[in-house]
Amino acid sequence: MKRIRSFASIAALTLFLLTLTSCGQSVFDVTENTGKLMVITAEKARKNDYFMVSSLEVDDGEQIAITSNLTKGVIRVEIIGVSAEQSVDTLPEIDDEATITFDASGTGATSGAGAGEYWMKATCLESATGSVRIEVTPIA
Repeated sequence: MKRIRSFASIAALTLFLLTLTSCGQSVFDVTENTGKLMVITAEKARKNDYFMVSSLEVDDGEQIAITSNLTKGVIRVEIIGVSAEQSVDTLPEIDDEATITFDASGTGATSGAGAGEYWMKATCLESATGSVRIEVTPIA
């Protein structure tokens, strides 16, 4: 009986420690990335975390729509146009002004940008949890 109680205590302590370590994990990444859709997922994302991914392809008659569904924090989404000469091996010039800059917080949306190819840069301005959806949609 004493042995079973000891084993149960060790198992409970192990489970508790695993729970504590998982609570501290931060996620800030793209969970879906096609030519027409990107989804940013944040779970306890830390301030100043950022990443850049390619590429959104916008055809004539389409636009980029950004929809925020964050329960906490702010994520800046920058849509940056890529020139026709841009290669896969080099990053686009990010010193130029972004075509769209959207500070996603809570629930909100914006849209814009004409035909072309775009990269997306996401920066966590405040610790964030939730998602941001960036998709190419027909112009209404």
